[in-house]
Amino acid sequence: MSITIILPVYGHSPWLRGALQSIGRQNTLDWNLLIADDGGDAEAREEIMGWIKQQDACQVKWIRREKNLGLFGNLNDAIERSYTNWLLLLCSDDLLLPDAVRSITEITSRKEDVGLILSSFLSINADGSMRENSSVLHHDEISLASRKIESKHATPLLIKYGSINGNITGMVFSKQLFNDAGPFREDWRHAADWEWLIRATEKGPILLNRKPIAVVRTHEEQLSVKNRKSGHELVEVSEVVKILLNHPDLASMKSKKIYASHIMQFQLWNLIKTNTLHLSERLDGFQRIHESSGIVETFLAFVMWFPVRIKRRWMKSYGK
Repeated sequence: MSITIILPVYGHSPWLRGALQSIGRQNTLDWNLLIADDGGDAEAREEIMGWIKQQDACQVKWIRREKNLGLFGNLNDAIERSYTNWLLLLCSDDLLLPDAVRSITEITSRKEDVGLILSSFLSINADGSMRENSSVLHHDEISLASRKIESKHATPLLIKYGSINGNITGMVFSKQLFNDAGPFREDWRHAADWEWLIRATEKGPILLNRKPIAVVRTHEEQLSVKNRKSGHELVEVSEVVKILLNHPDLASMKSKKIYASHIMQFQLWNLIKTNTLHLSERLDGFQRIHESSGIVETFLAFVMWFPVRIKRRWMKSYGK
């Protein structure tokens, strides 16, 4: 087997069956699956058990945790237990396209001298309808065709476009790179993949694969939405922004503070509109924004982006 698909599971996703079925529909058998069960409920485990019975037992390994490790602790342990050199991440509410494994295998067989592959993807709503995909728009600006990006050019993209991939589904990397870059931060629950990408790009070039390999679902119950409402997103994003602003590869990048304030203006908006935070948490949030990108600079970026925000909300409301 040339690649291990790692599927983290927690609770029960109504789309878990679809995720499992999308793995089974791969047009090659050159894969194995590691299900990292970090607290799936009885319904999820029944779903998993029923699906495994229909598969080649040699291709599937199911780890059932006795203690919850959290998303990134769960991934770290699963990666450590995998025995293929290449790993592909898939969240339980997303889907792999039928030729995902074959596409990645073809790339790795060309020996591109990369340890990290970030691929474009399709984006859908909870009901399966298509939605605008900002990550693909960013990919279009980087390159319309698949290409290798050297380390010194890749790091600046992480402040210009955020984490580039936008989510963990579809991330492909070698186990050797993971060992060299180090594990995901287990004390984080939102931006640990973005922070890890900084360390990963320091180790060598990445490949931007413009052929979609996955379908990513956006819905109100996903972890990123919960992190936004709880304030964890702001805390971790501000820390990543500070790391990038002080990164040696960005020392001569004159526009880095502009990009930083643009990233943090989204956090400012979340801080303003979220009604679940206490006053002390809001004040801490404003302080973190100031320490990362500057409160004045971020507010100006917020004002400049406000017309775009209103336009998008209007289009969403009226289905335009």
